[in-house]
Amino acid sequence: MHEEIKKVLKEHPALVVSGFYVAASAVGMFYSWAFLSQFGINVFNYAHISDFLVASLKEPYTWGLVFLAVTLAWLDDRSSLRYSRREKKSKWFAWYGSPRYRFLNNFAVIALVAFYIYLFAWDQARELREGDGKFVDVMFADSGAATMALLLGTTGQFVFLYDDTTERVDIHPIENIHSISFRAP
Repeated sequence: MHEEIKKVLKEHPALVVSGFYVAASAVGMFYSWAFLSQFGINVFNYAHISDFLVASLKEPYTWGLVFLAVTLAWLDDRSSLRYSRREKKSKWFAWYGSPRYRFLNNFAVIALVAFYIYLFAWDQARELREGDGKFVDVMFADSGAATMALLLGTTGQFVFLYDDTTERVDIHPIENIHSISFRAP
């Protein structure tokens, strides 16, 4: 199986770039959904597929979690291979050295990545609800008044703001916003 995959990737190297794009979009999509759903926002109503690619790159911790989970699974696969080559195997741990275990381990990686990203998004949402976030001053195009709120995020067409005192979420189209300013750290 691995040899077939290597052969296809040698013949079609552009698949690596396409695969990275799909993986990055999937990570960004899951992170955006996990984070914004904590505020009652269905991000799929407001985003395009390119927004999800950017979302995964805006939060480098999500990629750190992906690399951590993949590394742990890879190390476990190597350990399982070593165990399968042993001459004396315990009947209690015979399953550990099986190819089926290593195959199922790939699905465990996906579940582990999803769990870590969801936990990370949940923690970030909790901090924002407590008022620990980036406060921004938003000036709207139709009025000269500025509003202060917590910035939840943006897509290519919308800005998501949260008022922690009223616990209200506001979604504004980009074209209705004149400027967003904030105090530099």
